[in-house]
Amino acid sequence: MNDKHKLGLPLEYQQMAEYFDAHNVSKETEAKNAIIENLLKAQQVKMVLDMTCGTGSQVFYLAKRGYEVIGSDFSPALLEMARKKAEKLGKNITFINGDIRELRVGKFDAVITIFNAIGHLTKADFEKALQNIHANLKDGGVYIFDIFNLQTITDDIMDNFAMDVESAVNGVKIHNIQHSEINRKNGLLTSHDHYTILKDGVEPEIRTNTFNLQVYTAQELQAMLAKNGFEILHQYDMEGNDFIADKSLNILTVARKKA
Repeated sequence: MNDKHKLGLPLEYQQMAEYFDAHNVSKETEAKNAIIENLLKAQQVKMVLDMTCGTGSQVFYLAKRGYEVIGSDFSPALLEMARKKAEKLGKNITFINGDIRELRVGKFDAVITIFNAIGHLTKADFEKALQNIHANLKDGGVYIFDIFNLQTITDDIMDNFAMDVESAVNGVKIHNIQHSEINRKNGLLTSHDHYTILKDGVEPEIRTNTFNLQVYTAQELQAMLAKNGFEILHQYDMEGNDFIADKSLNILTVARKKA
């Protein structure tokens, strides 16, 4: 995921990493991590590679529950935060700087990429990532990931995506306003961020950013996975219920590597 990446990225991934957790980790995160862990347990997974680990939400959750976990990400800034968390917790966890399309770490029971992470890849790059994920899995290993369901993104849903949130990190106040639009033909969800950063005694700092998220229908995912050596075991929504094509906002997929 280099500077030529066609879809762009949220500012918190690189330039504003110190604010990542404030905007991406919430009370719902623990519940979603529990769903992921239940899916891994059902597949008798022991070793996990989180290839889009960010600051380590899933990694720490799984490590605490006895899994052998390695985290990787393309963002050195987010990985540094993850390493500091591990040090503070007294945990010996490996975090690797690497691109999901190219990084080869070993052979794992499972690879995970959670919270719409694959949406930051173009379709062509997602195929490259699938081939590389395949290479990092043992025969019969599973890949678990989620993405928005294009079929259910209505105009009302787009209105619900709008954000106007305030948070504070180390005494710095951040006000983030975001609005988005959807190109249903191309499956591109475009988001526009406007940040106001308030520090005592300093003029407010304004940062703006636009990025795209590639979203899919369940049928598109099924075809791409089959083409790249996977069979789908099951698809869910992000609450762990069975996926319903015209109702579920998210597609949480469990796919097995074919031998």
